[in-house]
Amino acid sequence: MKRFTSIILVGLLIGASLLTGCGGNDMAVSQEGEVKAEASSDTKSKSIVYGLWSSPTGVFNPILYDEEYDAAVIELVYSKLFKLDGNLDLVPSLAKSYSVSEDNMTLTFQLRDDVKWHDGEAFTGEDVVFTFKSMAHPDYTGPRFGEVEKIVGAKEYHDGVADDVEGIKLVDEFTVSIQFKEVFAPGLVRLGADRGIVPEHIWSKIPVKQWKESATELNNPIGTGAYKINEFVPGQYVKLEAFEDFFEGKAKTDTFIFKVANQDTAMAELVNGDIDIADISSLKAEDFEELKSAGIKIASYAGKSYQYMGFNLRQERFQDKKLKQAIFYAIDRGTIVDKLMNGNGIVLNAPLVPTGWAYPEDGLNTYEFNPDKAKDLLKEAGYEDKDGDGYVEDSKGEKLSFVLKYPIGNKTREKSAPVIQKYLKDVGIEIELRNMEFGALLDEVMSNHDFDLYLLGSSLSLDPDPKPIWHSDAASDEIGNAAWNIVGFRNEEADKYIMNGLGVLDTKVRAENYKEFCKIVNEEAPQVYLYAPSVVKAYNPNLKNFSPATYLDYYDFEEWVIEQ
Repeated sequence: MKRFTSIILVGLLIGASLLTGCGGNDMAVSQEGEVKAEASSDTKSKSIVYGLWSSPTGVFNPILYDEEYDAAVIELVYSKLFKLDGNLDLVPSLAKSYSVSEDNMTLTFQLRDDVKWHDGEAFTGEDVVFTFKSMAHPDYTGPRFGEVEKIVGAKEYHDGVADDVEGIKLVDEFTVSIQFKEVFAPGLVRLGADRGIVPEHIWSKIPVKQWKESATELNNPIGTGAYKINEFVPGQYVKLEAFEDFFEGKAKTDTFIFKVANQDTAMAELVNGDIDIADISSLKAEDFEELKSAGIKIASYAGKSYQYMGFNLRQERFQDKKLKQAIFYAIDRGTIVDKLMNGNGIVLNAPLVPTGWAYPEDGLNTYEFNPDKAKDLLKEAGYEDKDGDGYVEDSKGEKLSFVLKYPIGNKTREKSAPVIQKYLKDVGIEIELRNMEFGALLDEVMSNHDFDLYLLGSSLSLDPDPKPIWHSDAASDEIGNAAWNIVGFRNEEADKYIMNGLGVLDTKVRAENYKEFCKIVNEEAPQVYLYAPSVVKAYNPNLKNFSPATYLDYYDFEEWVIEQ
């Protein structure tokens, strides 16, 4: 038996969520969909309301969802094979234990035999096998095939040239084995701790290609988690009730409500006791102090995402790393963190969150703000202001000009776009700003590769795996062919270190390879790595057992309770 230890790592994508609650009162939901407080005579509140900036879409299935607000609900409804403790170590959940074969290519999970689904059916290894095979099904349209791609036979099954996934086997009713084609270090965390298990007896009755349209099953999920959904009103709330037969014991709070919150009134609701928890990462420092003075508690921890500005490396001008480095030096990333984020973040110099074991402690260019250095590099790259208009031109007299595309929705990112425009103007680079709906932006930059510069965020798994975003095979130049290596970065040396890091289990050896990978993407600068946001949450001082951390936003949620 081997014990797997994971420590914080890396990146996400997109904005924060506001969490709201019910103070010291019980909560009732009216027929009109309003969340109302009711007095409680108990010393413990029977309800918690957790607010979200936006409404869940209702895709409450752990292998289909692609929205963070759906993920919040899924976290409470579905159990995983393992969960994480406060040190980010794997501890048993649906699985009692696991073993690794001598060649490190096969995982075997021993499952609990006392777990019930919310509808009373018994959980077995069939559910685990069904979940992972479904992610490789030829008709599967969800975003998580990459999690099982390295399992023996998964790609062949996905491509429709095999009838089954050879590497996923039911050994007996409560034992499942997973065989990989090669050593895949993140495999245990990916399958064991990242993915909830779905019920075979529900979803096997529906053709896989129809899953995304199966609103009844998606909106009213059957899980094995501590909470089951009682009611979902799109745009307003999701009400969950504690599952009496939860295999780890009934949750301490009877009712958990995810409510769509208004960030403009969140502070007042916190102070008034109408909200128990709120993500206040986007508020100002003075707002934090106001909440503290009102008795509200604050928790802050490193986020699991980073924000960046990407270059279209398919353009010839971006083949010169001096141009990209010049842009790096021209942007005062520290001031962006201090002024736009109120200090709630950290500047980074490689595409990993700098609090994790894979992030190099040294050997990276820090690209300290230096406009003069930027101008020198522009000159070395062949760009000078020849006509005195304040903008640099190339040898043909063409102005150095770019369009910077960015999505609507993340306020800090929206504010950073004109700031970046100003910094680049100061060194002679013209920037046209173009904001877009998120989906439209992804179509242009990810699918059609139609961009100069863009702003987005990125998030990676708990266990580092740069391959889906940084490997040459993850890039595409074909219009309409979407790829996660959006910038089009191709580097054989970087590919080698990525694969070396994935192909061994020894964390020290993996860290050495990831350091070399980081040095390459730091020097070549395919992106301007801007900052890794911190997460700041405000919560009711009477809320007990609430200790969120990086990758542990809902840590021990079954134990959360408001004491009067």
